[in-house]
Amino acid sequence: MRDSLTKEKTTCYHCGEDCDSQPIWHDERSFCCFGCQTVFELLSEKDLCEYYSFENNPGNQLRHFTRDKYLFLEEDEVVSHLLDFQSDTLSKITFNIPSIHCSSCIWLLENIRRFDEGIIHSKINFSKKRLHVDFNPSKTTLRKVVELLYQLSYEPEISLHNSGEQSVSSNKNKYLKIGIAGFCFGNIMLLAFPDYLGIEMDSEFISYFTYISLLLSLPVLFYCSSEFYLSALGGLKKGLLNIDLPIAIGITALFGRSLYEILSQSGGGYLDSLAALVFFLLIGRWVQDRTYEGLSFDRNFKSYFPLAVQKIIGLAKKSTLVSRLEVNDLIEVRNDEIIPCDAILMSKMALLDYSFVSGESSPVQITEGDKIFAGGRVKGAAVQMRVIKAVSQSYLTQLWNHASFDEAVANPSPSLIDKISTYFTPIVLLIAVIAGLYWMVVDSSKVLFVISSVLIVACPCALALAAPFTLSTTMNVLGKHKMYLKGTPVIEKLWDIRKIVFDKTGTITAGSKENIIWQGDTLNEQEQSYLSALANQSIHPLSQQLAAHLNHGVSCQISEFNEIRGSGIQGKTGDVYTMIGSPKFTDQPISDIDGSVLSVKIDGVYKGYYLIKNNYRNGLKSMIDQLTNRYHLAVLSGDNNNEEKNLGQYFPNDTPMSFNQSPEEKLHMIQQYESKERTMMIGDGLNDAGALKSCHLGVSITENMSSFTPASDVILMGDQLINLPRFLTLVRKSKSIILAGFVVSFLYNIIGLSLAVAGYITPVIAAILMPLSSISVVLLSTLGVKYLSYKYLSFK
Repeated sequence: MRDSLTKEKTTCYHCGEDCDSQPIWHDERSFCCFGCQTVFELLSEKDLCEYYSFENNPGNQLRHFTRDKYLFLEEDEVVSHLLDFQSDTLSKITFNIPSIHCSSCIWLLENIRRFDEGIIHSKINFSKKRLHVDFNPSKTTLRKVVELLYQLSYEPEISLHNSGEQSVSSNKNKYLKIGIAGFCFGNIMLLAFPDYLGIEMDSEFISYFTYISLLLSLPVLFYCSSEFYLSALGGLKKGLLNIDLPIAIGITALFGRSLYEILSQSGGGYLDSLAALVFFLLIGRWVQDRTYEGLSFDRNFKSYFPLAVQKIIGLAKKSTLVSRLEVNDLIEVRNDEIIPCDAILMSKMALLDYSFVSGESSPVQITEGDKIFAGGRVKGAAVQMRVIKAVSQSYLTQLWNHASFDEAVANPSPSLIDKISTYFTPIVLLIAVIAGLYWMVVDSSKVLFVISSVLIVACPCALALAAPFTLSTTMNVLGKHKMYLKGTPVIEKLWDIRKIVFDKTGTITAGSKENIIWQGDTLNEQEQSYLSALANQSIHPLSQQLAAHLNHGVSCQISEFNEIRGSGIQGKTGDVYTMIGSPKFTDQPISDIDGSVLSVKIDGVYKGYYLIKNNYRNGLKSMIDQLTNRYHLAVLSGDNNNEEKNLGQYFPNDTPMSFNQSPEEKLHMIQQYESKERTMMIGDGLNDAGALKSCHLGVSITENMSSFTPASDVILMGDQLINLPRFLTLVRKSKSIILAGFVVSFLYNIIGLSLAVAGYITPVIAAILMPLSSISVVLLSTLGVKYLSYKYLSFK
């Protein structure tokens, strides 16, 4: 009997559960069920047993399912509805997976390609519990991918009603915990009233009330406070001491001391304090979550990324925000514009570039009636399409933030927060031990309260929240003023900028149809309609300016359209071949012209050129003067140097200016600047795409919200360029807000720990103060940035 009692329990090698009296042995390892054994065999077969090094009890058990459970995923209509993108060799889909909970989950799900050779790539968004999967449909199917996830205990939530924007699981469990903790807290206090009021009662009643309180405390301990224990244990398994560990120790200490006093009949314990502590901790976290949700920048991409597209209403075209598009709307997308939503092609033919989505640079040709996926870019003549799926701007912005458009950063250094968090909990535990030893000598009755208060009042959360909330709020404010940032890391990049390089055409100049003069043979109505139709195909600033100038009512169909970056555009209307571009593009050299030139060739005959006089933006001189005080400036232009004298009136005399620059030459110049100091390039995002991508930070200037380039870090509306100094000032000042948040957090912890060690704070008060510290830093961050925006951006 003694041997059986002392015999070690046999635990499952896979999930860590007790195998009871009948473990299943395989490969000298014990398993609690055939499910765990099968998952181990799958991992072992694919050489994935390093999975078990992430934590002792990963807890992913194989789940058996009916083979027909996901039969509906073989229907083409269903698959097409669920996929984010689909081609012969690539399909993309996003799953919501509520069961993701730890680092081993992340590791396993990001390595599922080793279970199925058809899976190309998988990526976890841990905070939203979403899994992004790319797979080759010629090697596997959506059904097989989903069944694999199900077998590994990561069953995805699949909704056919709103597949693109499914919500993660609700907070019902959290509300239930708060409700139970509040119920138990209230009743335990009610039972303790005689003790509070000093009312003498029969000892049997007191004992009866005490044991009822003990029973009421059990759900508080084992259910309501379970998230603190699970989080603490999860951290210990990975060798981490997280902030929930001191809280779990404090709760355990209160319950243990209470249980001892009740069973030994030496006192009534502290069950009322225990219930109050857990209740207020849960309330505090709920308030934190609600505060974060209310202030979270990531909640709605529409608020800062307002793409627009040409919507066709009858015979008219109207620029419309993509967020207002509805199913069955007819839209037109021009050369180099991004397709904002899934649609059906209505034009005869289209050439699409899906490199933005799939990374493949080869254009895909589709015909009338084919499906088009959001994120593609039109190449060639403008095409019409009918919307079949609501716009998902979060998906477009996810593409904008795709790793292929970011620079790889080798071995990034740990942040200040990471360094502080590493030592925070051990220091708090040490302070609690020292304080406990001190009060054991001075007044042993206060030991438990002091230790619990120290463990609970300390909170590093405010440190971790100062930076993200400040950066997110700054990004949101800039978005409201038409400066759209790719992400919060862009703000940190802006802190490093020392040089600003400007493109000329479409950047510091503003288009105006009144500044266009025709020089050459007289053009008849038909020829003007050819030029108008051709210019309308391009979103280049000069093309749009010419199209607005011609404003020809007759619409002509363009075929064989081609746009050559930095040179010009060409296409056929019927049998007539038309060319618009630089003098070199039309083989007609023109020199000593004051302004930009658009040379015209119709059906092989040179007709003349449009002279577009440079119209510099109002307020340019003031903007340049303000920037000169802090940054080095430079100008790059594809035009001739006739404008150098005029530019000298706006820029300092020592400003380097380079003219007649091709896109490749601009790229080379930016690389030279970047090798010396952190450089920001501001250009139109079309001819300057290479230069924008190669510099430390690229800003794309646009006059209409349909011009979107993934090469840029920032999209700035042209009419807001003159406010750039104010935007940069706000960004610089935001760093001070972050530092202020750090100071507040440090002061809170120093003062809070001092009062707790001195015995002036009870555990209940500590539980109330802890979330307030985080909320105060969040409010400081958001309100601080709001104040800065009022101070520096108070303009119409």
